[in-house]
Amino acid sequence: MPMKKRIMILAIFCFFLSFGQSRKGQFQLQKNSNSHSLYVAFSKNSNAVADIVGYTLSKNPEFKEFVTRNGISFVNDLGFSDKKLNEMKADSRNNRKSEESVDKLRRIFKVESAVQNNDDILKLAENLEKFSEIEYASLLSNEPIEPPATAAFVITPDLEASQTYLFANPGINVNYAWSRGITGQNVRVRDVEYGFHKTHEMLVDRNAIQLESGVGINAQLTNPSSSYYSWLDHGTAVMSIMGSGKDNIGLSGSAYNVPEMKGFLEWTTSSYNRVAAVTRSINASQAGDIILYEMQTGGQNSNYVPAEYDNLIWDLTKAATDSGIIIIAAAGNGNENLDATFYSSYNARGNSGAIIVGAGSNTTAHFKLSFSTYGTRVDVQGWGQNVLAAGYGSWATYDGDINRKYTLFSGTSSATPIVASAAILIQSYYRQVTGQFLSPAAMKNLLVNTGIPQGGNLATKIGPLPNIQAAIEFLDNSGTLSTRNATLTPLKVEIYPNPATNYISVRSSDSKNIDFEIINMAGQSILKSSSSSDEKLNISDLQKGTYIISATDGQRRVVEKFIKQ
Repeated sequence: MPMKKRIMILAIFCFFLSFGQSRKGQFQLQKNSNSHSLYVAFSKNSNAVADIVGYTLSKNPEFKEFVTRNGISFVNDLGFSDKKLNEMKADSRNNRKSEESVDKLRRIFKVESAVQNNDDILKLAENLEKFSEIEYASLLSNEPIEPPATAAFVITPDLEASQTYLFANPGINVNYAWSRGITGQNVRVRDVEYGFHKTHEMLVDRNAIQLESGVGINAQLTNPSSSYYSWLDHGTAVMSIMGSGKDNIGLSGSAYNVPEMKGFLEWTTSSYNRVAAVTRSINASQAGDIILYEMQTGGQNSNYVPAEYDNLIWDLTKAATDSGIIIIAAAGNGNENLDATFYSSYNARGNSGAIIVGAGSNTTAHFKLSFSTYGTRVDVQGWGQNVLAAGYGSWATYDGDINRKYTLFSGTSSATPIVASAAILIQSYYRQVTGQFLSPAAMKNLLVNTGIPQGGNLATKIGPLPNIQAAIEFLDNSGTLSTRNATLTPLKVEIYPNPATNYISVRSSDSKNIDFEIINMAGQSILKSSSSSDEKLNISDLQKGTYIISATDGQRRVVEKFIKQ
Protein backbone atom coordinates (compact mmCIF):
# COMPACT_ATOMS: atom_id res chain seq x y z
CA MET A 1 0.00 0.00 0.00
CA PRO A 2 1.44 3.43 -0.91
CA MET A 3 2.70 5.45 2.06
CA LYS A 4 0.34 8.41 1.42
CA LYS A 5 -2.70 6.14 1.41
CA ARG A 6 -1.62 4.46 4.66
CA ILE A 7 -1.16 7.87 6.30
CA MET A 8 -4.58 9.02 5.12
CA ILE A 9 -6.30 5.88 6.43
CA LEU A 10 -4.49 6.23 9.75
CA ALA A 11 -5.55 9.88 10.01
CA ILE A 12 -9.17 9.00 9.32
CA PHE A 13 -9.02 6.20 11.88
CA CYS A 14 -7.55 8.54 14.50
CA PHE A 15 -10.22 11.13 13.75
CA PHE A 16 -13.04 8.71 14.44
CA LEU A 17 -11.20 7.23 17.40
CA SER A 18 -11.02 10.69 19.00
CA PHE A 19 -14.80 10.82 19.12
CA GLY A 20 -15.09 7.37 20.63
CA GLN A 21 -12.33 7.62 23.16
CA SER A 22 -12.62 6.81 26.83
CA ARG A 23 -14.78 9.00 29.03
CA LYS A 24 -13.00 7.81 32.14
CA GLY A 25 -11.00 10.02 34.48
CA GLN A 26 -13.24 13.08 34.07
CA PHE A 27 -14.66 13.29 37.60
CA GLN A 28 -13.50 15.48 40.48
CA LEU A 29 -14.58 16.66 43.90
CA GLN A 30 -16.37 20.00 44.00
CA LYS A 31 -14.64 22.68 46.03
CA ASN A 32 -16.24 23.50 49.40
CA SER A 33 -18.38 20.34 49.24
CA ASN A 34 -17.97 17.75 51.98
CA SER A 35 -20.32 15.17 50.49
CA HIS A 36 -20.70 13.62 47.05
CA SER A 37 -22.83 10.97 45.34
CA LEU A 38 -21.19 8.47 43.02
CA TYR A 39 -22.81 7.33 39.78
CA VAL A 40 -21.53 4.92 37.15
CA ALA A 41 -22.50 4.23 33.56
CA PHE A 42 -22.24 0.57 32.56
CA SER A 43 -20.78 -0.22 29.16
CA LYS A 44 -22.87 -0.40 26.01
CA ASN A 45 -22.42 -4.20 25.92
CA SER A 46 -25.16 -4.53 28.55
CA ASN A 47 -27.81 -2.71 26.48
CA ALA A 48 -29.66 -5.82 25.38
CA VAL A 49 -30.35 -7.30 28.82
CA ALA A 50 -33.04 -6.41 31.33
CA ASP A 51 -30.90 -7.00 34.43
CA ILE A 52 -27.87 -4.88 33.58
CA VAL A 53 -26.21 -5.22 36.99
CA GLY A 54 -26.79 -8.97 37.29
CA TYR A 55 -25.55 -9.56 33.76
CA THR A 56 -22.39 -7.53 34.35
CA LEU A 57 -21.59 -9.26 37.65
CA SER A 58 -22.03 -12.68 36.05
CA LYS A 59 -19.63 -11.86 33.23
CA ASN A 60 -16.70 -10.77 35.39
CA PRO A 61 -15.98 -12.63 38.67
CA GLU A 62 -13.28 -10.10 39.57
CA PHE A 63 -15.76 -7.24 39.28
CA LYS A 64 -18.32 -9.21 41.30
CA GLU A 65 -15.75 -9.87 44.03
CA PHE A 66 -14.85 -6.15 44.18
CA VAL A 67 -18.52 -5.16 44.47
CA THR A 68 -19.16 -7.74 47.21
CA ARG A 69 -16.03 -6.87 49.17
CA ASN A 70 -16.89 -3.17 49.20
CA GLY A 71 -20.56 -3.70 50.04
CA ILE A 72 -21.69 -1.95 46.87
CA SER A 73 -25.22 -1.94 45.50
CA PHE A 74 -26.35 -0.23 42.31
CA VAL A 75 -29.60 1.74 42.17
CA ASN A 76 -31.13 3.09 38.98
CA ASP A 77 -32.66 6.23 40.48
CA LEU A 78 -32.72 8.71 37.59
CA GLY A 79 -36.50 8.53 37.63
CA PHE A 80 -37.31 7.91 33.96
CA SER A 81 -40.22 5.56 33.33
CA ASP A 82 -40.08 3.07 30.47
CA LYS A 83 -42.90 5.04 28.84
CA LYS A 84 -40.91 8.29 28.96
CA LEU A 85 -37.75 6.64 27.63
CA ASN A 86 -39.68 5.06 24.77
CA GLU A 87 -41.23 8.45 23.94
CA MET A 88 -37.77 10.03 23.90
CA LYS A 89 -36.44 7.26 21.66
CA ALA A 90 -39.29 7.84 19.22
CA ASP A 91 -38.58 11.58 19.22
CA SER A 92 -34.88 10.87 18.63
CA ARG A 93 -35.75 8.80 15.58
CA ASN A 94 -37.96 11.63 14.32
CA ASN A 95 -35.01 14.00 14.75
CA ARG A 96 -32.77 11.53 12.86
CA LYS A 97 -30.67 10.99 15.97
CA SER A 98 -29.34 7.75 17.39
CA GLU A 99 -31.36 6.10 20.16
CA GLU A 100 -28.13 5.37 22.03
CA SER A 101 -28.21 8.60 24.04
CA VAL A 102 -31.58 7.58 25.48
CA ASP A 103 -30.65 3.90 25.91
CA LYS A 104 -27.65 5.00 27.96
CA LEU A 105 -29.96 6.42 30.64
CA ARG A 106 -30.98 2.83 31.46
CA ARG A 107 -27.33 2.00 32.12
CA ILE A 108 -26.65 4.78 34.65
CA PHE A 109 -26.80 3.72 38.30
CA LYS A 110 -26.13 5.36 41.64
CA VAL A 111 -23.50 3.57 43.73
CA GLU A 112 -24.65 2.85 47.27
CA SER A 113 -21.95 1.88 49.78
CA ALA A 114 -20.74 2.54 53.31
CA VAL A 115 -18.17 5.00 51.94
CA GLN A 116 -19.03 8.56 52.96
CA ASN A 117 -15.98 10.85 53.15
CA ASN A 118 -14.61 12.58 50.07
CA ASP A 119 -11.24 10.84 49.94
CA ASP A 120 -12.76 7.37 50.12
CA ILE A 121 -15.49 8.04 47.58
CA LEU A 122 -12.91 9.51 45.20
CA LYS A 123 -10.82 6.35 45.55
CA LEU A 124 -13.89 4.17 45.02
CA ALA A 125 -14.67 6.01 41.79
CA GLU A 126 -11.11 5.53 40.59
CA ASN A 127 -11.21 1.80 41.34
CA LEU A 128 -14.57 1.27 39.66
CA GLU A 129 -13.29 2.89 36.48
CA LYS A 130 -10.51 0.29 36.31
CA PHE A 131 -13.09 -2.27 35.17
CA SER A 132 -13.97 -2.39 31.48
CA GLU A 133 -17.61 -2.94 32.42
CA ILE A 134 -17.78 0.68 33.65
CA GLU A 135 -17.87 3.34 30.93
CA TYR A 136 -17.32 6.16 33.42
CA ALA A 137 -17.80 7.23 37.03
CA SER A 138 -19.32 10.56 37.99
CA LEU A 139 -19.15 12.46 41.28
CA LEU A 140 -22.00 14.87 42.02
CA SER A 141 -21.96 17.24 44.96
CA ASN A 142 -24.59 16.64 47.65
CA GLU A 143 -24.16 20.26 48.73
CA PRO A 144 -25.32 23.34 46.78
CA ILE A 145 -23.06 24.82 44.10
CA GLU A 146 -23.03 28.59 43.69
CA PRO A 147 -25.27 29.75 40.80
CA PRO A 148 -23.57 31.63 37.93
CA ALA A 149 -24.45 35.22 38.98
CA THR A 150 -21.86 37.87 39.86
CA ALA A 151 -25.69 40.36 42.34
CA ALA A 152 -45.59 56.35 51.55
CA PHE A 153 -46.94 53.78 49.20
CA VAL A 154 -45.53 54.38 45.75
CA ILE A 155 -46.56 52.34 42.72
CA THR A 156 -43.58 50.72 41.05
CA PRO A 157 -43.02 52.69 37.84
CA ASP A 158 -42.96 51.19 34.37
CA LEU A 159 -39.34 50.10 34.00
CA GLU A 160 -39.45 48.92 30.41
CA ALA A 161 -37.52 51.92 29.09
CA SER A 162 -34.62 50.83 31.28
CA GLN A 163 -34.74 47.25 29.95
CA THR A 164 -32.54 48.19 27.04
CA TYR A 165 -31.81 44.55 26.19
CA LEU A 166 -35.34 44.50 24.73
CA PHE A 167 -34.38 46.97 22.01
CA ALA A 168 -32.32 46.57 18.83
CA ASN A 169 -28.50 46.35 18.87
CA PRO A 170 -26.91 46.26 21.41
CA GLY A 171 -30.07 44.40 22.55
CA ILE A 172 -31.68 41.33 20.99
CA ASN A 173 -34.69 43.24 19.53
CA VAL A 174 -37.55 41.70 21.48
CA ASN A 175 -39.60 44.68 20.32
CA TYR A 176 -39.55 43.39 16.77
CA ALA A 177 -41.17 40.14 17.86
CA TRP A 178 -43.78 42.08 19.84
CA SER A 179 -44.49 44.21 16.76
CA ARG A 180 -45.56 41.01 15.01
CA GLY A 181 -47.69 39.74 17.87
CA ILE A 182 -45.07 37.18 18.94
CA THR A 183 -44.99 37.06 22.74
CA GLY A 184 -44.08 33.46 23.62
CA GLN A 185 -47.30 31.66 22.77
CA ASN A 186 -47.21 27.85 22.52
CA VAL A 187 -43.76 27.37 24.09
CA ARG A 188 -43.17 25.75 27.49
CA VAL A 189 -40.11 26.73 29.50
CA ARG A 190 -38.27 25.08 32.42
CA ASP A 191 -35.53 26.59 34.61
CA VAL A 192 -33.27 24.26 36.61
CA GLU A 193 -31.71 25.95 39.66
CA TYR A 194 -32.78 26.78 43.23
CA GLY A 195 -36.24 28.25 42.71
CA PHE A 196 -37.51 31.81 43.01
CA HIS A 197 -39.57 34.18 45.16
CA LYS A 198 -43.06 33.60 43.84
CA THR A 199 -44.24 36.44 46.11
CA HIS A 200 -42.29 39.08 44.14
CA GLU A 201 -44.65 41.56 42.50
CA MET A 202 -43.38 40.57 39.05
CA LEU A 203 -44.26 36.89 39.59
CA VAL A 204 -47.04 36.67 42.18
CA ASP A 205 -49.95 37.08 39.75
CA ARG A 206 -48.32 35.24 36.86
CA ASN A 207 -50.25 31.97 36.76
CA ALA A 208 -47.98 30.60 34.04
CA ILE A 209 -44.95 30.88 36.35
CA GLN A 210 -44.87 28.14 38.97
CA LEU A 211 -42.52 25.91 40.91
CA GLU A 212 -42.65 22.21 40.13
CA SER A 213 -45.15 20.29 42.22
CA GLY A 214 -44.31 17.49 44.63
CA VAL A 215 -41.15 19.01 46.09
CA GLY A 216 -40.44 22.04 48.26
CA ILE A 217 -37.65 24.62 48.46
CA ASN A 218 -35.03 23.87 51.10
CA ALA A 219 -35.56 25.93 54.27
CA GLN A 220 -32.06 27.44 54.09
CA LEU A 221 -33.05 29.19 50.88
CA THR A 222 -36.16 30.77 52.40
CA ASN A 223 -34.56 31.89 55.68
CA PRO A 224 -33.64 35.63 55.42
CA SER A 225 -30.77 35.14 57.87
CA SER A 226 -29.23 32.31 55.81
CA SER A 227 -26.24 32.94 53.55
CA TYR A 228 -28.16 31.08 50.83
CA TYR A 229 -31.19 33.39 50.92
CA SER A 230 -30.05 35.49 47.94
CA TRP A 231 -29.90 32.38 45.76
CA LEU A 232 -33.68 32.57 45.39
CA ASP A 233 -33.21 36.13 44.12
CA HIS A 234 -31.14 34.53 41.37
CA GLY A 235 -34.09 32.52 40.09
CA THR A 236 -36.42 35.49 40.62
CA ALA A 237 -34.23 37.58 38.31
CA VAL A 238 -34.12 34.86 35.65
CA MET A 239 -37.89 34.33 35.64
CA SER A 240 -38.63 38.07 35.62
CA ILE A 241 -36.52 38.68 32.51
CA MET A 242 -38.54 36.16 30.52
CA GLY A 243 -41.95 36.02 32.17
CA SER A 244 -42.93 39.28 33.90
CA GLY A 245 -46.31 40.64 32.85
CA LYS A 246 -46.92 43.51 30.45
CA ASP A 247 -48.97 45.89 32.57
CA ASN A 248 -47.04 49.19 32.84
CA ILE A 249 -45.82 48.28 36.33
CA GLY A 250 -42.22 47.25 36.81
CA LEU A 251 -40.65 45.01 34.19
CA SER A 252 -41.96 43.69 30.91
CA GLY A 253 -41.10 40.04 30.37
CA SER A 254 -39.64 39.30 26.96
CA ALA A 255 -42.00 36.35 26.49
CA TYR A 256 -44.92 37.47 28.63
CA ASN A 257 -47.46 35.14 27.00
CA VAL A 258 -45.60 31.87 27.60
CA PRO A 259 -48.25 29.34 28.73
CA GLU A 260 -45.98 27.58 31.24
CA MET A 261 -42.70 28.59 32.86
CA LYS A 262 -41.72 26.21 35.63
CA GLY A 263 -38.84 26.08 38.09
CA PHE A 264 -37.18 22.74 38.90
CA LEU A 265 -35.31 22.59 42.18
CA GLU A 266 -31.75 21.41 42.75
CA TRP A 267 -32.11 21.81 46.52
CA THR A 268 -35.36 20.50 47.96
CA THR A 269 -36.59 19.89 51.49
CA SER A 270 -35.12 16.39 51.28
CA SER A 271 -31.64 16.99 49.81
CA TYR A 272 -29.46 18.73 47.27
CA ASN A 273 -29.56 16.69 44.05
CA ARG A 274 -28.73 18.31 40.71
CA VAL A 275 -29.18 15.07 38.78
CA ALA A 276 -32.71 14.61 40.10
CA ALA A 277 -33.64 18.20 39.19
CA VAL A 278 -32.39 17.83 35.63
CA THR A 279 -34.14 14.46 35.31
CA ARG A 280 -37.45 15.85 36.55
CA SER A 281 -37.23 18.77 34.12
CA ILE A 282 -36.66 16.39 31.20
CA ASN A 283 -39.44 14.08 32.40
CA ALA A 284 -41.80 17.07 32.34
CA SER A 285 -40.75 18.14 28.84
CA GLN A 286 -41.31 17.12 25.26
CA ALA A 287 -39.94 18.03 21.85
CA GLY A 288 -40.05 21.80 21.31
CA ASP A 289 -39.87 22.73 25.00
CA ILE A 290 -36.97 24.83 26.31
CA ILE A 291 -34.96 24.06 29.45
CA LEU A 292 -32.53 26.53 31.03
CA TYR A 293 -29.53 25.25 32.97
CA GLU A 294 -28.86 28.12 35.39
CA MET A 295 -26.02 26.08 36.84
CA GLN A 296 -22.26 25.74 36.68
CA THR A 297 -19.71 23.24 37.96
CA GLY A 298 -16.02 23.14 38.79
CA GLY A 299 -13.50 22.57 36.02
CA GLN A 300 -9.74 23.00 36.07
CA ASN A 301 -8.63 24.31 39.48
CA SER A 302 -12.35 24.30 40.40
CA ASN A 303 -12.99 27.30 38.11
CA TYR A 304 -16.57 27.35 36.88
CA VAL A 305 -17.57 25.79 33.56
CA PRO A 306 -20.86 24.50 32.08
CA ALA A 307 -22.77 22.02 34.24
CA GLU A 308 -22.51 19.48 31.42
CA TYR A 309 -18.77 19.15 32.03
CA ASP A 310 -19.92 16.44 34.41
CA ASN A 311 -20.33 13.18 32.48
CA LEU A 312 -23.77 12.35 33.85
CA ILE A 313 -25.26 15.80 33.19
CA TRP A 314 -23.82 15.56 29.67
CA ASP A 315 -25.56 12.24 29.05
CA LEU A 316 -28.89 13.55 30.35
CA THR A 317 -28.49 16.61 28.13
CA LYS A 318 -27.63 14.58 25.02
CA ALA A 319 -30.65 12.33 25.50
CA ALA A 320 -32.90 15.39 25.90
CA THR A 321 -31.62 17.28 22.87
CA ASP A 322 -31.65 14.16 20.68
CA SER A 323 -35.35 13.84 21.54
CA GLY A 324 -36.04 17.44 20.48
CA ILE A 325 -35.86 19.32 23.79
CA ILE A 326 -33.89 22.58 23.53
CA ILE A 327 -31.42 23.13 26.39
CA ILE A 328 -29.84 26.54 26.94
CA ALA A 329 -27.02 26.43 29.48
CA ALA A 330 -24.76 28.94 31.20
CA ALA A 331 -21.09 28.62 30.27
CA GLY A 332 -20.08 29.46 33.84
CA ASN A 333 -18.19 32.33 35.44
CA GLY A 334 -14.74 30.72 35.62
CA ASN A 335 -12.97 32.48 32.71
CA GLU A 336 -11.95 29.00 31.60
CA ASN A 337 -10.76 28.24 28.07
CA LEU A 338 -12.71 25.14 27.06
CA ASP A 339 -10.25 24.61 24.20
CA ALA A 340 -7.39 24.07 26.65
CA THR A 341 -5.75 20.65 26.84
CA PHE A 342 -7.38 20.00 30.21
CA TYR A 343 -10.79 19.86 28.48
CA SER A 344 -9.78 17.64 25.56
CA SER A 345 -11.61 14.63 27.02
CA TYR A 346 -14.74 16.76 27.51
CA ASN A 347 -14.62 17.94 23.89
CA ALA A 348 -13.93 14.41 22.64
CA ARG A 349 -17.40 13.34 23.79
CA GLY A 350 -18.78 15.37 20.89
CA ASN A 351 -21.52 17.97 21.17
CA SER A 352 -24.33 17.42 23.66
CA GLY A 353 -26.69 19.55 21.56
CA ALA A 354 -27.12 22.17 24.30
CA ILE A 355 -26.79 25.85 23.43
CA ILE A 356 -23.94 27.08 25.66
CA VAL A 357 -24.10 30.77 26.58
CA GLY A 358 -21.20 33.09 27.35
CA ALA A 359 -21.36 36.55 28.91
CA GLY A 360 -20.78 39.58 26.70
CA SER A 361 -20.87 43.34 27.10
CA ASN A 362 -24.07 45.39 26.91
CA THR A 363 -22.55 47.58 24.21
CA THR A 364 -22.44 47.28 20.44
CA ALA A 365 -18.89 45.94 20.81
CA HIS A 366 -20.25 42.66 22.25
CA PHE A 367 -16.88 41.65 23.71
CA LYS A 368 -16.33 38.85 26.22
CA LEU A 369 -16.56 39.90 29.84
CA SER A 370 -13.57 39.01 32.00
CA PHE A 371 -15.26 36.27 34.04
CA SER A 372 -17.00 34.36 31.25
CA THR A 373 -15.87 30.87 30.34
CA TYR A 374 -15.16 30.70 26.61
CA GLY A 375 -14.01 28.51 23.75
CA THR A 376 -15.23 26.72 20.64
CA ARG A 377 -17.93 24.93 22.62
CA VAL A 378 -19.57 28.24 23.63
CA ASP A 379 -22.22 28.96 20.99
CA VAL A 380 -23.70 32.40 21.65
CA GLN A 381 -23.54 35.26 24.10
CA GLY A 382 -26.03 37.27 26.11
CA TRP A 383 -25.62 40.38 28.19
CA GLY A 384 -23.52 39.58 31.24
CA GLN A 385 -23.97 43.00 32.84
CA ASN A 386 -26.56 45.71 33.49
CA VAL A 387 -29.62 43.52 32.88
CA LEU A 388 -32.52 45.06 34.80
CA ALA A 389 -34.33 42.26 36.62
CA ALA A 390 -36.35 41.50 39.74
CA GLY A 391 -34.71 40.61 43.05
CA TYR A 392 -31.68 41.46 45.19
CA GLY A 393 -32.46 45.21 45.56
CA SER A 394 -29.16 46.73 44.45
CA TRP A 395 -30.91 48.87 41.81
CA ALA A 396 -34.04 49.83 43.74
CA THR A 397 -36.32 48.67 46.55
CA TYR A 398 -39.69 50.37 46.52
CA ASP A 399 -41.11 51.23 49.96
CA GLY A 400 -38.61 48.89 51.59
CA ASP A 401 -40.71 45.94 50.38
CA ILE A 402 -38.68 42.76 49.82
CA ASN A 403 -41.15 41.78 47.10
CA ARG A 404 -40.46 45.00 45.18
CA LYS A 405 -36.69 44.72 44.83
CA TYR A 406 -34.86 45.17 41.52
CA THR A 407 -31.27 44.68 40.44
CA LEU A 408 -28.83 45.00 37.58
CA PHE A 409 -28.32 41.27 37.05
CA SER A 410 -25.04 39.94 35.69
CA GLY A 411 -22.89 36.92 34.91
CA THR A 412 -23.58 34.05 32.57
CA SER A 413 -26.71 33.89 34.74
CA SER A 414 -28.15 37.02 33.11
CA ALA A 415 -26.81 36.04 29.69
CA THR A 416 -28.71 32.75 29.67
CA PRO A 417 -32.29 34.13 29.97
CA ILE A 418 -31.40 36.78 27.37
CA VAL A 419 -30.55 34.03 24.89
CA ALA A 420 -33.51 31.94 26.07
CA SER A 421 -35.79 34.92 25.40
CA ALA A 422 -34.68 34.94 21.78
CA ALA A 423 -35.16 31.18 21.46
CA ILE A 424 -38.63 31.30 23.02
CA LEU A 425 -39.88 34.04 20.70
CA ILE A 426 -38.38 32.44 17.59
CA GLN A 427 -39.84 29.05 18.56
CA SER A 428 -43.20 30.71 19.22
CA TYR A 429 -43.17 32.26 15.76
CA TYR A 430 -42.16 29.04 14.04
CA ARG A 431 -44.88 27.12 15.87
CA GLN A 432 -47.55 29.66 14.92
CA VAL A 433 -46.57 29.54 11.26
CA THR A 434 -45.82 25.85 10.69
CA GLY A 435 -47.49 23.95 13.51
CA GLN A 436 -44.08 22.37 14.17
CA PHE A 437 -41.12 23.14 16.43
CA LEU A 438 -37.54 23.95 15.51
CA SER A 439 -35.13 21.20 16.57
CA PRO A 440 -32.30 21.98 19.01
CA ALA A 441 -29.75 21.90 16.17
CA ALA A 442 -31.88 24.13 13.94
CA MET A 443 -32.38 26.65 16.75
CA LYS A 444 -28.67 26.73 17.56
CA ASN A 445 -27.70 27.22 13.92
CA LEU A 446 -30.29 29.96 13.48
CA LEU A 447 -29.13 31.90 16.55
CA VAL A 448 -25.48 31.62 15.51
CA ASN A 449 -25.88 32.36 11.80
CA THR A 450 -28.20 35.37 12.20
CA GLY A 451 -26.61 36.82 15.34
CA ILE A 452 -24.66 40.04 15.82
CA PRO A 453 -20.95 39.13 15.67
CA GLN A 454 -18.75 39.10 18.74
CA GLY A 455 -16.26 41.95 19.03
CA GLY A 456 -13.04 42.36 20.94
CA ASN A 457 -10.57 39.48 21.22
CA LEU A 458 -12.05 36.77 19.01
CA ALA A 459 -9.55 34.24 20.36
CA THR A 460 -11.71 34.16 23.50
CA LYS A 461 -14.80 32.95 21.67
CA ILE A 462 -18.26 33.36 23.16
CA GLY A 463 -20.11 33.66 19.85
CA PRO A 464 -22.61 36.19 18.52
CA LEU A 465 -25.52 37.89 20.28
CA PRO A 466 -28.92 36.62 19.05
CA ASN A 467 -30.81 38.98 16.76
CA ILE A 468 -34.50 38.15 16.85
CA GLN A 469 -35.44 40.26 13.84
CA ALA A 470 -32.71 38.78 11.66
CA ALA A 471 -33.67 35.24 12.72
CA ILE A 472 -37.36 35.71 11.98
CA GLU A 473 -36.67 37.42 8.66
CA PHE A 474 -34.34 34.58 7.72
CA LEU A 475 -37.16 32.11 8.35
CA ASP A 476 -39.52 34.31 6.32
CA ASN A 477 -37.17 34.35 3.35
CA SER A 478 -35.75 30.83 3.52
CA GLY A 479 -38.78 29.02 2.14
CA THR A 480 -39.06 26.84 5.26
CA LEU A 481 -42.35 28.37 6.40
CA SER A 482 -45.43 26.75 4.94
CA THR A 483 -48.07 29.27 6.02
CA ARG A 484 -47.25 32.92 5.42
CA ASN A 485 -50.28 34.53 7.04
CA ALA A 486 -50.29 32.59 10.30
CA THR A 487 -48.69 35.54 12.08
CA LEU A 488 -49.20 39.26 11.81
CA THR A 489 -47.08 41.60 9.73
CA PRO A 490 -45.10 44.11 11.79
CA LEU A 491 -46.82 47.19 13.14
CA LYS A 492 -44.77 50.16 12.00
CA VAL A 493 -44.96 53.71 13.32
CA GLU A 494 -43.22 56.90 12.26
CA ILE A 495 -42.82 59.81 14.67
CA TYR A 496 -42.42 63.25 13.13
CA PRO A 497 -40.99 65.74 13.53
CA ASN A 498 -38.25 64.14 15.59
CA PRO A 499 -36.81 66.07 17.43
CA ALA A 500 -40.01 67.99 18.20
CA THR A 501 -40.96 71.08 20.23
CA ASN A 502 -44.72 71.36 20.82
CA TYR A 503 -46.42 68.61 18.82
CA ILE A 504 -45.60 65.25 17.35
CA SER A 505 -47.58 63.21 14.88
CA VAL A 506 -47.53 59.44 14.87
CA ARG A 507 -48.14 57.79 11.53
CA SER A 508 -48.89 54.06 11.64
CA SER A 509 -48.87 51.38 8.96
CA ASP A 510 -52.56 50.68 9.68
CA SER A 511 -55.56 52.96 9.38
CA LYS A 512 -57.24 51.85 12.62
CA ASN A 513 -56.81 53.62 15.93
CA ILE A 514 -53.60 53.10 17.82
CA ASP A 515 -53.06 53.45 21.58
CA PHE A 516 -50.01 55.53 22.43
CA GLU A 517 -48.09 55.97 25.65
CA ILE A 518 -45.19 58.34 26.27
CA ILE A 519 -42.70 57.16 28.91
CA ASN A 520 -39.71 59.04 30.30
CA MET A 521 -36.30 57.46 30.70
CA ALA A 522 -37.01 56.75 34.38
CA GLY A 523 -39.82 54.45 33.25
CA GLN A 524 -42.67 56.75 34.33
CA SER A 525 -45.79 57.03 32.18
CA ILE A 526 -46.21 60.68 31.14
CA LEU A 527 -49.03 60.69 28.60
CA LYS A 528 -51.53 58.21 27.19
CA SER A 529 -53.68 58.72 24.12
CA SER A 530 -55.72 56.87 21.54
CA SER A 531 -55.68 58.39 18.10
CA SER A 532 -55.85 57.72 14.40
CA SER A 533 -52.83 57.88 12.15
CA ASP A 534 -51.24 61.34 11.72
CA GLU A 535 -53.20 62.86 14.60
CA LYS A 536 -51.12 65.40 16.53
CA LEU A 537 -50.14 64.86 20.17
CA ASN A 538 -49.46 67.92 22.32
CA ILE A 539 -46.08 67.57 24.04
CA SER A 540 -45.53 71.22 24.91
CA ASP A 541 -45.65 70.51 28.66
CA LEU A 542 -42.93 67.88 28.52
CA GLN A 543 -39.47 68.76 29.77
CA LYS A 544 -36.65 68.65 27.26
CA GLY A 545 -35.05 65.25 26.88
CA THR A 546 -35.39 61.78 25.38
CA TYR A 547 -38.65 59.83 25.67
CA ILE A 548 -40.04 56.45 24.70
CA ILE A 549 -43.31 56.18 22.81
CA SER A 550 -45.12 52.84 22.93
CA ALA A 551 -47.77 52.11 20.29
CA THR A 552 -50.16 49.15 20.16
CA ASP A 553 -53.24 48.05 18.25
CA GLY A 554 -54.13 45.50 20.92
CA GLN A 555 -52.19 42.65 19.32
CA ARG A 556 -48.98 44.12 18.01
CA ARG A 557 -46.71 46.58 19.71
CA VAL A 558 -43.77 48.78 18.76
CA VAL A 559 -41.51 51.07 20.79
CA GLU A 560 -39.63 54.09 19.43
CA LYS A 561 -37.59 56.96 20.89
CA PHE A 562 -38.09 60.67 20.27
CA ILE A 563 -36.45 63.87 21.50
CA LYS A 564 -38.32 66.82 23.01
CA GLN A 565 -36.47 70.09 22.38
